[in-house]
Amino acid sequence: MPISLAQSLAQRRTALGLTQADLARQAGCTRQYVAQLERGERSRPSMTVASGLARGLWLTGTQRRAWLMLAGYTDAEPAPREGVAVDQMAADLLNLIPAPAVLHDGTWHMSMLNAAAREVLTHLGFDGEPGRSLLFMVFDERHRAHYPQWEPWARYVLAQFKRDSAPLSHTPAYTELLRELRMFRDFTRLWRHVDPAEDTTPMMPIQYQLPGQPTLTFTLARMQFVNTPELWGIVFLPA
Repeated sequence: MPISLAQSLAQRRTALGLTQADLARQAGCTRQYVAQLERGERSRPSMTVASGLARGLWLTGTQRRAWLMLAGYTDAEPAPREGVAVDQMAADLLNLIPAPAVLHDGTWHMSMLNAAAREVLTHLGFDGEPGRSLLFMVFDERHRAHYPQWEPWARYVLAQFKRDSAPLSHTPAYTELLRELRMFRDFTRLWRHVDPAEDTTPMMPIQYQLPGQPTLTFTLARMQFVNTPELWGIVFLPA
């Protein structure tokens, strides 16, 4: 019987004498997320997290490629990088930003959140664990009513997502994400009509309203890291 991602992760981590917390620190995710992967509760880490776990597990060459295939990335392995890993430098940068900020991959799966982002997402009732796609913050019907200007915001996010995810459209991770999102009626409607070139601006205002509380207003600012097509950053700048 083929080994699963959960089994591979737990066996390799144990063989290296690493705790879940040790591996999480090296991979740039949380101990809880590593535990969920090992229990099989999550099976599609983002490319950034999958690469970070491979680095933390000392996987190289064919072992690294086999690991990425278990994570759903059959031929989307990024080219090796010289010196300090760009995703680690990006994570260090995020931790210096006082505003809420996250890193995400081409399918908008979060790979890292700074403390401010984790606090805000928890307050708003979002799943703030790495590995969750930011698209659920937009299309999940439990949250939709809290956006006073939902449709422009949803169209903006979907146009950006279509451009970012185009190179990954053949991967199992992409297919699984679309299958989950199609449960939401408005995702299916907008998916047919939103053009990837519809909105290319890197900044977008966003409002979120919780009952009985003041409206939160942010400007979303996106950035892409040089020579790292699978890694983006988002900063939510308070208005």
